[in-house]
Amino acid sequence: MKLVKYLLFIALFAGISVPLLTSCSNDDDEASPIEGYWYATEGHGRSGSNEMWLFKDGKFVWVLGYNITKTKLKEYADKAFSHKNVSHNDDIEGAEYGTYLMKGNKLKMKFEGDDSGEDIAYVSFQKNKSIMVWRYEGDDEGDCVYLQRYTEE
Repeated sequence: MKLVKYLLFIALFAGISVPLLTSCSNDDDEASPIEGYWYATEGHGRSGSNEMWLFKDGKFVWVLGYNITKTKLKEYADKAFSHKNVSHNDDIEGAEYGTYLMKGNKLKMKFEGDDSGEDIAYVSFQKNKSIMVWRYEGDDEGDCVYLQRYTEE
């Protein structure tokens, strides 16, 4: 009789424990499509300029460079993201840092040191999430920024 109670207890314990241990959690959810590196050429309409955005874990960095390869620009973005420090030189004009929140197609960005509030953009993805199109709130429909997902060359 003790053996039956023991086996029943084990079965009951396993029946409760297994679903709890394998329950859904958001750590195995797919990453947000915005996470990663994005670049644009002719940033801000300047010839020879390239810009790169890195979105990761609710933080972002934006780096603007001139006559620079995407690989080198990525190195600057990584350095800026981890150290919040990129020195201006012949290649790099500047870097901006901040936090972001993406809900649906609405991207809220708060730039560090900017007390004017959040920048809001509406984002869509094209071509299997390899192109991101965004339009800042208040801009005309045609005023879009096109960014390409960075991939190693």
